[in-house]
Amino acid sequence: MNSYPVGLTLNQLGAMLRYRLPTILFVTLVTVLITGVAVFLIPKTYTASAELFIEFRVNDPISGRQFPAVLDETYLQTQVDIIHSNEVVDRVIDSLHLMQAPGAEKSPQLLRERVLKSLDIQLRRTSRIVELQYSDRSPEKARAFLEALIKAYSDINSEISVAPARARTEQYSTQLQLLRNEIDGIQQKLTEYQQKAQIVDADERLDNRSRQLVELSSKQLGIRTQRQEYEARMRALDVMINSGNDIPDVPEIAQQPRVAELKLRLSDLDRRISDLSATYGKQHPRLVALRDEREVLADRLKREAKAALQGIRLEGMRLADQERALGRSFDEQQRALLDTKRHRDVISSYQRQLESTQRVYNTAVAKFDEILMSGTVNGTSLSILRKPEAPLKHSKPQITKSVLMAILVGLALGLGLSFVLEVTVRRLRCLEDMERGLGLRIFGQIGQSTV
Repeated sequence: MNSYPVGLTLNQLGAMLRYRLPTILFVTLVTVLITGVAVFLIPKTYTASAELFIEFRVNDPISGRQFPAVLDETYLQTQVDIIHSNEVVDRVIDSLHLMQAPGAEKSPQLLRERVLKSLDIQLRRTSRIVELQYSDRSPEKARAFLEALIKAYSDINSEISVAPARARTEQYSTQLQLLRNEIDGIQQKLTEYQQKAQIVDADERLDNRSRQLVELSSKQLGIRTQRQEYEARMRALDVMINSGNDIPDVPEIAQQPRVAELKLRLSDLDRRISDLSATYGKQHPRLVALRDEREVLADRLKREAKAALQGIRLEGMRLADQERALGRSFDEQQRALLDTKRHRDVISSYQRQLESTQRVYNTAVAKFDEILMSGTVNGTSLSILRKPEAPLKHSKPQITKSVLMAILVGLALGLGLSFVLEVTVRRLRCLEDMERGLGLRIFGQIGQSTV
């Protein structure tokens, strides 16, 4: 028996396909029917989806670091890893009570693996939009899972973002408490010292004692000047008296009003006595009376002159007493002023300590406010572009896609089966089979082949 040549022509393949077309169609139909039954029997799966916009802050609110835009891809991949983390998945499981659901895995690890298999996260190239998809047999459960997942991810991300700020907040709270205690302690010491020293204000410009001390100094200088002038007057007066001048004739004494009046009266008596002496004798009663009156007046003049001299000397003593009194008042006022100044120095020291600590406290409070604000600001800005909704149609199985795939698979199986059958039991399907298979020369064809 002659062997077939290797290879088949297109005519041979076409003849084989035309003959085996019912087989191919039958296999395809059976495949489609089996697929349809399988699609009908397979439980329907619903896929809920959501879109998130994830934006990170350019500035770190705690350390002030700058995040370049080239880290977007790394940052987004990190966010995807956080979504896949056990902490996020466990929070979703706890919030939805999946461990208590009928038929659920009793092992948390197995439940996590099943949940993560149903979760699909898709990153878009050169975009900060992340699409979340979750598949479940119930559309409501699929939607509820994505809502719980987004909430758990947002909570975890917020906790991670504000954790440094919270730690810094605790440190600042402790430091602020210490500063407040220090301020209260200094204020208490300042108040107690002011009460003890009886000084309300430490500003010396508001104190009358300095002005009073200046006034006392001016008065003391004036009294000293008067005393010096008095001593000069007394030295001149003593010189004139020691030179033999009568006390009433000394100009300083003669200028006294009573002495001047008596001297004027005495001069008038002398003139009258002189006038009467020219007319009457020395023993004339009127002259005797005038001379007696003159003696009385002269004695009175001497007494008044001595009294005036004594008054001038007493004036010196008064000036000396005033000077000593002013000196004592000046010394007392000066000691009181020095004591007050010493107290004010201590009070000023307390006030400087208080102001310095208060400035540090105010700076710390301002920084504390920034940290509190940064503690409430999430480092990641999460926006939900498309909220999860319960899908109206199931995602698996896909009937159209399954039928198309069944048709393609059925055709492939039919073609394969037909080829195997034709190759295993070779038949004459066309003229080329006779020429190539039997080695016969065909000179012509009569009629139409029914084979």
